[in-house]
Amino acid sequence: MFVYDVLLEAVGYSTARILLPIVSFGYISVEPISSEEKRYNWLGFKSSKNSRYLCDATMAGWLGLIPWVVLIVVLFAVW
Repeated sequence: MFVYDVLLEAVGYSTARILLPIVSFGYISVEPISSEEKRYNWLGFKSSKNSRYLCDATMAGWLGLIPWVVLIVVLFAVW
């Protein structure tokens, strides 16, 4: 489970924390990893007070792994 935690929480979360606000033009932000907030919808998002969306840390980890998986697939396809 250590590899799972490192991939999901360190790599995926960090990537999503950087890329989600850029890709969504600041409309979506990622919650802090130590947050105890609840009541996210089934996709891992909730509406914040300033009419923007807040992404759950776990969902952000999964979303942050997508660019890395695509990169690895492209590298293997080209090589």
